[in-house]
Amino acid sequence: MTLRDAQHLCWKNFRKINDVLDKQRGNGWTPFVMVTDLLEEAGEVASVVKGLEGFEPSEKLKTKEMLAIELSDLLYLIFVLAEHYGINLEEAFMETVNDYILRFIK
Repeated sequence: MTLRDAQHLCWKNFRKINDVLDKQRGNGWTPFVMVTDLLEEAGEVASVVKGLEGFEPSEKLKTKEMLAIELSDLLYLIFVLAEHYGINLEEAFMETVNDYILRFIK
């Protein structure tokens, strides 16, 4: 699966979920709500990494599997936002990779 395929799949699923939420609550997720959810997920990623690195005592042990889930949640929201705004994330990502190569590997 390409990044473009994954982005499109997430968008299709998001639209289905959002349609259900819209009917149940009278409103669906807006881009603003998506960004706040993205920030919440980023915080969860940070919490798991902090636990994995031993900086956060926790009654529940943090695992790489937990990190995988949180990173996937974050990625899902990134794909949805990109699709909402018509951004081809695969192209943008490749440009970023090339920029990093040009900046740091000489």
